[in-house]
Parts: sequence; C-alpha cells; structure tokens
Amino acid sequence: MVNLLLSHSWKRFTRSISFSKDAATLIFTGILGLMMFVYALALGLTLDIIIIKGLKQSDAIGFLNSLLLYFFGFEFIMRYMMQNLPVLDVQPYLHLPMKKSKLVHFLLLRSAVHLLNLMPLILFIPFALKVVASDYSPATAWLWALTLWICSMVLHYLVVLFKKALDDNIFGILTLLGIIVLLGASDYYGWFKLSDVSAAIFNSFLNQPVLALIPLLLLGLVYFLCYNFFRQAMYPEEISYQRTNATGVTQDLSFLKNFGLIGEMINVEVKLILRNKRPKNILYLSAFFLLYGLIFYTNKKYMEDMPGILLFVGIFITGIFMINYGQLLFSWQGGHYDFTLTRPVSMRQYVESKYWLLTCVTIVCFVLSTPYLYFGWKILFIHLAMTLFNMGINVFVILNLAMWDPKKVDLKKGVTFNYEGVGAAQWIMSIPILLGPYIFFLPFSFMGQPELGIAAVGLAGVVGIIFRGKLIDLTTRRLAERKYKIAAGFRKD
Repeated sequence: MVNLLLSHSWKRFTRSISFSKDAATLIFTGILGLMMFVYALALGLTLDIIIIKGLKQSDAIGFLNSLLLYFFGFEFIMRYMMQNLPVLDVQPYLHLPMKKSKLVHFLLLRSAVHLLNLMPLILFIPFALKVVASDYSPATAWLWALTLWICSMVLHYLVVLFKKALDDNIFGILTLLGIIVLLGASDYYGWFKLSDVSAAIFNSFLNQPVLALIPLLLLGLVYFLCYNFFRQAMYPEEISYQRTNATGVTQDLSFLKNFGLIGEMINVEVKLILRNKRPKNILYLSAFFLLYGLIFYTNKKYMEDMPGILLFVGIFITGIFMINYGQLLFSWQGGHYDFTLTRPVSMRQYVESKYWLLTCVTIVCFVLSTPYLYFGWKILFIHLAMTLFNMGINVFVILNLAMWDPKKVDLKKGVTFNYEGVGAAQWIMSIPILLGPYIFFLPFSFMGQPELGIAAVGLAGVVGIIFRGKLIDLTTRRLAERKYKIAAGFRKD
C-alpha cells in the first residue's frame, strides 16, 4: 500500500498543470536545503572550538547542555515557519478496502522525511564524537546525540498538533517567541535560570543513560495524539463539514463606505486580507517586523556612524506591508480578476483603491513606530521621511511593477517557503524600493550633511504626493493597456 500511495503522489506531482512551476520551486528549496545542510555540518564540526575558544567556556558539554532548551524552543519556531502540515487527499481512498489507520500512519511517517529532522544529527553528532566520547564513552556519546534527535522529532509532531489546533494562526507562534525572549531576559538578569534547568536535564542523560527512555516515551505519546487527531478527522462527514464551514470571518469596515466606491473597494480588499491565510499572515508578519528597529537602534555604532543604514531600516519599518503585500498586488485577485473587469468600476478607481490601501497602511505603520522616539528625535525624523517617500514614490513603483506578468496565487496556503506567484518582477521590485532613497541621500551625505539628505528623501516623497493624480493617471493608462493580458495570464494558471 505504501508503494501505491507513493506512486499516486508522484503521478499527482508530475501530471499537474503547474508541474514546471512546482519543479522550479522544489529545485530552489532544495538548493536552500543543501546550503542549510552545509552550514549545519560546518557548525557541528567547529562547535567545540566556538564554545571553548570563542566563548571562553572551559566545560563545553555543560555549557551546550545549558542552552539546549533554548535551542529546541527556537527550533520549534523555525519548524513552525518552515514545516508544512502533512497533506494527503484521502477522499479517493475512503470507499476502497484500505484501512484508515494505514492511511494515517503513512501520512505521519511521510511527514517525518524532512530536512529539519536531520539537522540535530548533523549538528550534534560531530560534537558528540569529538567531545562527549572523550569524556564519557562512544556509546554514551551516540546515545546522547540520539536523545537530542528524539527530542527534535517530538517537536516535529508537536508542530503538527500546534498548527492544526490553532489553524496555522501566527499569533500562537508570536506568543511562544515572546515567552522564549522573556525567559532569555529572565536568565540574563538572574530572575529565573532556565539554563540551569536545561543543564540538569541533559546532563542527566549523560550520567543516567536509562533516562533517555523518557523522550522516547514522549515521542510515542505525541505520535499517538497526532494519529488520533487525524484518524478522527478522516470520516467523510468530517471532511465535508470542514469544507462547508471554511468560509472565514466576516470583518466589515463599514465606515469605508462613506468614501464612495473607492472606499467600498478597499473594504472588499480588507476582507480578502483578513479572511485568507496567506495575506493575513503577511499582515501579522508586518506587525511583527515593526520590531526590526530594535536590532539597529540599540547599537550606537549604527546610530552615530552609519545613518545610511538607518535609512534602510526606516524604509523597512514604515513600508513593510506595502512591500510584502504589494509584490503580489494584482495576484491576490487572480482567482476572480475576470469578474473584477466586468464590474461598473473605472480603471482609475481600481488603481486609486490600491493606492489608498497601501498608503493608509503605511501611515498606520508610521504611527505604530512612534515609540522609537525613545531612541531620539532623529529616528522619528527618518521614519517620517521614509513614510513620505513610500507614499509618494515607492507606492507607484510597486503599482507598476506588480503589473509585470502577475501569477495567480492560492490564498489559503501559508506564507512560509511559499513562492507561488513570485517571479522576476518581485525580485527586481526590491531594487528601486530599497535603493531609490539613496539617490537623494548620498549626495548630501558625501558633503557631510546626512540630515539634509534625509530631508531630501522626504521632500522627494512630498513631490510625489503632490503629483499623485498625474502618477495615478499614468499607472491607470498602463493597467488599461495590460488588463486583458493580465487576465489571460491568470486563466493559464
């Protein structure tokens, strides 16, 4: 039966109408996976040197064991971002003489074939053979490394339960990340030492190898919970119920209707964002990346000596939603683009609704970033200049480049490692968006007047805002010329 299911999966992949696109994505992710493998192997081979010589720790084993709980916490987050839920179209098999239990076991065991499940072995086996084996014994070293791998497999199936229980809601993982950061701060300031707990747990696996049975039993328990969860959800009436009730929420920003037809169109697009997984995850991630400035604004080197870097940070913070959502600005509506063309809406109103959606969210990002005033008025000045530039220049760059051969996307898929709809335009778009402000900034910076350079960037944005009517007209004419080609491209997808 396993060979049959594998054969069906392979045929479904190779005979799909999007085979070439899926194959290209698979090759790209394979290259990324190979890079991760090489980096993990290099880190594993030098881990003892980094700990002893780089971090000045005499007890490499004890120090590493004290960090393992943090490692598994961040591994859980990485798995949540990178690990897809196990998927199998079971309906064609439910009327056949095939046991549902075997289908579920196949589903769960196939999901275990993942690069992330090899990472602990690649990372810790070299350390175990070089360091642990010399202090204990080769058998203990192998058992210690195997125990860490079992703990990683526990996380694998926990992520499956976590994502299914929360419907892949990113708020859950952000909460977990906040808890890990809080525990790290508590450890740093000495309020609660999670590192001591971690050291006690993993040292015990070295001193009492029989305790390695505990992670093994935990793996069995988590696997059973996953099995039971999928087994109960495999009845035809349960599948039908899930499909008929997957209608999303009914958010309605009724005040937008006061702004006429453009407001109603913005309201429809807001519903599209809030009711579908991929655009909704982009919205959540944009809110999360508002904290990006903490990496740079807390470093005096960037604040005092590298104002050009702060310009990039300002673009990123105030325009993160505009950039991420705008990359696929027309692709989001690819599934109903023909219907959009039949509506009694002018192309100018359509373009203008996109413009106001992106600029309004940019203003909201600027308002939410005002707490960075804590680091000085200079930061607020940079954010204001970048907001104006995004509203006057970058928004039109996005509107025009997003028309370049857009592809239809599946709104129900997650955002992590999902390159559906991403083409040459999306990669090229980042160049003028991120480098455009430096055209106005660098001449003044070379003259020793970076503040005037930042003001020039903001002034360029103001000019774009003043002439936005003309720029919207130019964008509208370009969309009118390409609208049928765009619609034909969506039909091919």
